Amino acid sequence: MRLVHEKLVRRHPHVFGEVEADTAERVRSNWERIKVESEGREGIFHDIPDGLPALLRARKVQKRAAHVGFEYPDVSGAACDLADEIEELRAELARTGGTAPESEPDPRVFAETGDLLLATVNVARMLNVDPELALRASTDRFRSRVERAETLAAADGHTFSLLTLAEQDRYFDQAKTEEA
Repeated sequence: MRLVHEKLVRRHPHVFGEVEADTAERVRSNWERIKVESEGREGIFHDIPDGLPALLRARKVQKRAAHVGFEYPDVSGAACDLADEIEELRAELARTGGTAPESEPDPRVFAETGDLLLATVNVARMLNVDPELALRASTDRFRSRVERAETLAAADGHTFSLLTLAEQDRYFDQAKTEEA
């Protein structure tokens, strides 16, 4: 019990001591400094586990970088970076001609795709959107729309998988419109 008490007092000097921390950011800053000093933790990313799911890990890494001031001043900067990453991926796709289905991607296409995902997570983080939850919701919405498009095609006597992409897209748009 004594060790728990000592740890609480040590880690919360703004409550139990003389340290002033009038904002949540100041509390976090003090917290990081105390962990480094008392537990020997080093580096910006000292305790972010490699085994975290990729979206959560990306978000935590970006939060740590932001904590030391390495981030865009506002979401528009992050959105511009996202647009730049899309263009860089497009350039690589133009260079390679794309990737054949079920084959290894070009290493630069792979890297640019990762950069695009990281930039997307950064925009989400800056908007206070959990990227995992947002992606899950979008995936569910997409699945529902495709299933509805398939049903609409069947009602017209068509097999969805045999339609052209343009015809499938027309049913998909109809399903989307029905949602609104």
